[in-house]
Amino acid sequence: MSRWIRKKRSSASILPRLSILAFALALVSAPFADADTADPYYNLIYDYEVASFCGLVRTPVHEKYARKRADLERASGLDADTLTDIRVGAMADAEREYINRGLGGHKPWCRSDGRAGVRRILGE
Repeated sequence: MSRWIRKKRSSASILPRLSILAFALALVSAPFADADTADPYYNLIYDYEVASFCGLVRTPVHEKYARKRADLERASGLDADTLTDIRVGAMADAEREYINRGLGGHKPWCRSDGRAGVRRILGE
């Protein structure tokens, strides 16, 4: 009768599936990994996201950001899909950096990078 009892699966049987899932996620996120951090459009989006995470976005910052973003999109000559890829990559990089700061680590980051981003957006 014991042969009819289903054998409990070990966690080792799950590992190959997790490896495949991790590999698939790496393939999907690969286009965003090569973001051009020298691109002014990327930097503008990144700065705005950091300032947003830090609670530093006020009306003047948002208005200046919107104007700069529209100007850069027009001047770039890139199609909407490419601009979206750049924007998503910059947003993801900002979020990853925020998460990497850990509990309480975001406060000095906001004082340095967040405020510097606001100054760049405002052109100071």
